[in-house]
Amino acid sequence: MITVSIVVPVYNVERYLPRCLDSLRNQSYRAIEIVCVNDGATDRSAQILERYRAVEPRIRVVEKENGGLSSARNAGILAATGDIVCFVDSDDFVAKGMAACLVEAFEATNADVVTFGGEVVPAGTHDAWLERVLSPRDKVYTAFAPDIFTDEAAEPFAWRTACRRSFLLENRLLFDEELRYGEDKIFHYAVYPRSSKTVFIEDKLYFYRVGRDGSLMMSRSEDRYLRLYDHVRIVERISRDWAEAGFTERYGTELLQLMAEFVLIDIMSAPVEWRTPLANFLDAVWKTYFSPEQLDELMRDRIFGSMARAILKDRKRAFGVQRKFVFYLNTLRSNPLFFVRRFGSRLTSIGPLKHVRRAVADRLPMSSRRQAEQLEKIAWQVAEAHAFADSMALLDIEAEGRGARDQQDLA
Repeated sequence: MITVSIVVPVYNVERYLPRCLDSLRNQSYRAIEIVCVNDGATDRSAQILERYRAVEPRIRVVEKENGGLSSARNAGILAATGDIVCFVDSDDFVAKGMAACLVEAFEATNADVVTFGGEVVPAGTHDAWLERVLSPRDKVYTAFAPDIFTDEAAEPFAWRTACRRSFLLENRLLFDEELRYGEDKIFHYAVYPRSSKTVFIEDKLYFYRVGRDGSLMMSRSEDRYLRLYDHVRIVERISRDWAEAGFTERYGTELLQLMAEFVLIDIMSAPVEWRTPLANFLDAVWKTYFSPEQLDELMRDRIFGSMARAILKDRKRAFGVQRKFVFYLNTLRSNPLFFVRRFGSRLTSIGPLKHVRRAVADRLPMSSRRQAEQLEKIAWQVAEAHAFADSMALLDIEAEGRGARDQQDLA
């Protein structure tokens, strides 16, 4: 029987941990192990883990000093014993049939990697981008192709990708512990090119919590320069890995286009005092890992060519009027509707029109959509508080029952 190892990194999530663990204990497929990695939590997470471990023999707890999400996931991979390894963040939860669906997919296709879909919670608090990236189609790749990144909903969360443990170990695939942001993207760019068969399934097996206070994603998004710098570091890590593995010789042009889409707009729209160091960093990365022919082809690209030339050849294009021309030309070619909206927004932010817009906005009531979102958040918080209390009460009942059975066995 195929066994599934579910790796759960845990750090200061006492409010959310019970729901996560309940969803794993209640899997319809029973041949699972739940590898909880306590990454030096300072709240009551460790005590909650111990209470669950006392009543659930499939839960294993790995203790370690705080090292971040990647470090915790790596500890979980190395401790896992199952045939399949997947990841669940401890503030999220999963569908009851997740493990069964994964086992079925791996058995039916003999894949190395399976990527699945997810839902955002609370409902109604996400945008179209999240809906799109968490909604893959059913598709099988019998060999790697860059189409995985361009045509499939393949990113950016590692918790939606399960792998054979043997595949991870044979290829020495672990998370980059030097980066505390973007490790999921690096993981996918390492996994997919090495996979002999990659399967996407449309099943939405995961419930992803957005906007949690104190989460790494929230804290990093508030520091724009650090986020932009990390984006270039991600490009450097992926480019280095592909170059060392020999992937850039065949797919270098495609990787450059993918990385251009990921990072160029950020750099070109960054504040002027940040633009030069970021551009210098990216210039050094690309010239280190890609051939002059591949870089020339990127600079001829219809959408990103002008921006690439501003980084690699003519830095004047990254400043002043030339930068605006390059930036808006890219926007017009890649997303005409967004260009029109941005132009309209800029137009209404000038002089008297700006004051008129603010005056009108101040007098308009909250939209019905915004009201519904606020009510959904409040209702979700109340329901979660009740669920936490119920989980703790049920644990007490289970512990008492187990204690009574142990006493009878001794007698």
